[in-house]
Amino acid sequence: MSFQRLTSLNLLFLCACSALLAGCASWLPSGEEPPKVKSKSGFVAALPKSETAGVETILIRLNSMQATQLPELWSQIDEQSLKPELRIAMDKNGIRAGKASGKIPAILDAWLRLTVKRLGEDPMEQAGFAADVSSYSQLWRCRANVRKELSVRNFPDTSLFVCYWDACPEGKPYAAPQFLFSIHATPHGDATATLRLTPEMQHGELLKKATGRESVVRLDSRRESVVWDQLAVELRIQQGDYLVLGPTSESRALGEHFFHTKTRNGEIQPVLLLVRLSDADGDQAFARRRPLEASQR
Repeated sequence: MSFQRLTSLNLLFLCACSALLAGCASWLPSGEEPPKVKSKSGFVAALPKSETAGVETILIRLNSMQATQLPELWSQIDEQSLKPELRIAMDKNGIRAGKASGKIPAILDAWLRLTVKRLGEDPMEQAGFAADVSSYSQLWRCRANVRKELSVRNFPDTSLFVCYWDACPEGKPYAAPQFLFSIHATPHGDATATLRLTPEMQHGELLKKATGRESVVRLDSRRESVVWDQLAVELRIQQGDYLVLGPTSESRALGEHFFHTKTRNGEIQPVLLLVRLSDADGDQAFARRRPLEASQR
């Protein structure tokens, strides 16, 4: 092989190496790589981030003796976590709300245990006939922007006069009203979520409405609804925290319908709504509550 041929081959080799190095420059690391997370299978996995939040709810009815202890309960609830203008609007509508961080107040825990005991022993409670507010605990697995409905009271055969404080002079009767809260939970992936509870009312007869989506038209049966966005409770809370909603000492406006119940015996009782942020798997703390011993009540 001649010297000239060897020289040509060397030049070709050098050109090929230069081209490869130029092509690799765009992906060669220039600094430290982020730490990798390995799954059990050995594959590299993305950093974990929860897409769902567990939200547990229960409605607690209070007898006349327990109702006298409500001021003691509210003294242990952080109502300052809500904006002042919201607290004013809620008070005018006969509603109170606040947060309990980390640990449930002892007095509320005792009421919760008695409620769970009553549900386990009373057939009328189990059938939902003890009052027009049932005390079942419910677990909701919530994704961001997905709406859930918590029904509080339903009057299918009654017409009620319903008044919002800012429009009481124009208050009017509504046929077959159902009072409920819509629940939205936005998980943040760090054991916290933003909860939003909005009081609503559905009323009247079912109406068929045409809805269209992606060139598909279908008929939905819905009732007319009233949404009180001005009274929506919205807070970012941690797993294990509680939201407590209930009535003011004087029954008035919307609080009269949302946070009171009529029992089978005709007694009017105040009602508390207890909401707990659970983990993504739905740890049901309310349903697991065991009744206290008689000496501990």
